[in-house]
Amino acid sequence: MALLFIITIMTQNHNANPAIPDALEQALWQLLSSGACYKEYDLMRILVERGFEQFTPSLEPLELFRAHFLLFHLLYRLQDKWIKEEKGTLAIHSLEIRLLSMDNASNNDLTNLADFGETPEEVKDYYLDYEKFIKTQEKEVIELLDSFWQSFGKLPTMPSSHISIEESISILQIDGGLSIETINRQFRKLSQIHHPDKGGEPEAFRKLCEARDRLKMEI
Repeated sequence: MALLFIITIMTQNHNANPAIPDALEQALWQLLSSGACYKEYDLMRILVERGFEQFTPSLEPLELFRAHFLLFHLLYRLQDKWIKEEKGTLAIHSLEIRLLSMDNASNNDLTNLADFGETPEEVKDYYLDYEKFIKTQEKEVIELLDSFWQSFGKLPTMPSSHISIEESISILQIDGGLSIETINRQFRKLSQIHHPDKGGEPEAFRKLCEARDRLKMEI
């Protein structure tokens, strides 16, 4: 209920930051103050188990974006808060969320955690602008997710001549007509299984990327 309240505040009032629920801050502090390091997906799963249902991962693009954005928005808020309280600073990345001591937190520790070639400051500014949570629509999310999986994976696709249309359809498990929506939907669905961050094999994820790109050339 606490996180649902946050979303209501964010929707109704664009000029004020929502409060961070005490229960959520306590849960995150308990998890991170031990020195443990979490991948985003694992941290979201644990938070859901503790009753924070707004972080439930979803295969629906807009819901997935909102769960991800809300978590990172609150983490960056807590990063500033805990620094002021001299508790430490948070390293925030999809592959690595952990608490650094004030003594050990160097610029290099945080600089290496930016996605898409952006600076840490640009990434932080993006997530602190919670109007993006409110205004981002499904079409934009699909484009963001496609860019995310390609850039985040850092796994180059092979030329389209190396894979046939039939093989691509089989890899993406498409049953029926081809469309951009179907290709994207199947790619996102299977990425949740085969992406290395989800415990999948890099080669399987590379084939997914290759099959997606090959089929999009036919649309």
